[in-house]
Amino acid sequence: MARQLADVLHYFLDDARLASSGPTRCLALVAEPDELLGVAVLWHLAHELARRGMPIAWVSALSDEELLPGDATAGIPRVLAPASELAGLADAVREAGAKLGARRAPELVLVRVPPAWLAPEDGAEDLLAWTLLLAGSDPERRDEARLRSRRIADACPGARIGVTVHGVRSVREGEAAFGELAHELATPRTELASYGLLLEEHLLYDALLARRPVTRHRPHSLAAQALSDVARLLHEDWRRDVA
Repeated sequence: MARQLADVLHYFLDDARLASSGPTRCLALVAEPDELLGVAVLWHLAHELARRGMPIAWVSALSDEELLPGDATAGIPRVLAPASELAGLADAVREAGAKLGARRAPELVLVRVPPAWLAPEDGAEDLLAWTLLLAGSDPERRDEARLRSRRIADACPGARIGVTVHGVRSVREGEAAFGELAHELATPRTELASYGLLLEEHLLYDALLARRPVTRHRPHSLAAQALSDVARLLHEDWRRDVA
């Protein structure tokens, strides 16, 4: 049964670090190369998952470099991938452990996949088995999320598609947006999961420019609490899958 947004929005979290061990998996966030929100969310998730004790790495296309300030990824293992198609990006993800070495081998690789690369070709199953969509509450962004989810399902039947809602002003508005998306995106071949929502998005950009994760830059903000909850839900699903 798909997780409902109302079931997962608790913003008073236990900060205890959870031990992680297991095989490397990939979490692909589908976003355009110039979509700053996608890059910012991946950057914050990388730091938050690492804070929780999870060995992670970030594989990114060269185009992401233009959206990151200076040494913004210091401390997070990162592999640049000069790829121009899905197969090349999949190769970079598979090789990330070897490039980083045994002492830094990741258990989860984060990667941004351009929507134009969503196709049933080599590497699709490796990259798209677990994906994350950032879905807005307005009709245009919902249509965009629906189109991307269909393309993911065609490229990788049986994929788990996670949705994080953004552009909302309240939890109630976020619940309504996810409910509509869940109704529109549900297919027999696709598992839809809620990974919370983003609030006070401008603080994600401010923290990125300050080169500090929002959970440290503005720890008591709704942005920090919401981002932390997204990371917790991702971590819980990863632990359940590798258990």
